[in-house]
Amino acid sequence: MDQLLQAVCIKGRAKPEALEAAVEADVSTAIEKCEQEGLIENTKLGYRITDLGRQRVDELYAQEREHATIVIEEVYTTFLPINDEVKQIVTDWQMREVGGQLVINDHQDPAHDKNVIARLGDIDAKVSAALALLCAVLPRFDCYSRRLRRALDLIDQGDHTMVAAPIKDSYHTVWFELHEELIILSGHERTE
Repeated sequence: MDQLLQAVCIKGRAKPEALEAAVEADVSTAIEKCEQEGLIENTKLGYRITDLGRQRVDELYAQEREHATIVIEEVYTTFLPINDEVKQIVTDWQMREVGGQLVINDHQDPAHDKNVIARLGDIDAKVSAALALLCAVLPRFDCYSRRLRRALDLIDQGDHTMVAAPIKDSYHTVWFELHEELIILSGHERTE
């Protein structure tokens, strides 16, 4: 239930399918329990956290922070340059240079797309190494490793929407959620 609350909080609003992908489990019972306890509420756009749920999530993050502060800071510091690389890869997936100008990538240049996907595969090795350290002290983060790997596997199988589709558990979506959790856990601000 706690991991579901953290997923709802990070996602903002989410349908059950997205929450199941995030926690890698059937969430129907947990959703029902969280609703009954007033921790989440159902809206037209999906479930969202309530003020009471936010308090519980803040407590969960405080417990994790207390348990693993040194590791969290080390992993966060490691992730900052990787985050810059991931952002550039996603930008290069969405845009490409043609005649000296950036244009929307229409994905008609297989060489460009293949290069971007290869770079994503390379960066994933760095991500996995950094995440392993965090997973050793906060095992719930193992789901991020698996979700990133699943997205990468689907990309390698030809589903290129899994690079950055915002409504799927794409590499970029999972990365964004992971980065958001690291920001919260480390006590930093996104603007930093």
